Amino acid sequence: MDAELEIKKHIVKKLVQWRKWGASHTENILRGLPSHWRGGKETKNVLKELVKNRWLLSAKKTGEIHYSLNSEKANEILEFYENYCK
Repeated sequence: MDAELEIKKHIVKKLVQWRKWGASHTENILRGLPSHWRGGKETKNVLKELVKNRWLLSAKKTGEIHYSLNSEKANEILEFYENYCK
């Protein structure tokens, strides 16, 4: 399967399961990915795409970037979750 889709599924699944919506941020969304994807180009592209599409909100805290799901895009995010992450 496409690496970028797999990374996107991993990120969305984790954040939905952890209920990280709005002001509830986390920095460790890449944990659980294979090590060759954690700092890879595909992962950076997926994160940029998710922020650009406003699915993810980013906040710089404690020197790291923390991410949460955008509540305004909940319908789109949950539809993706239902179709690809279950």
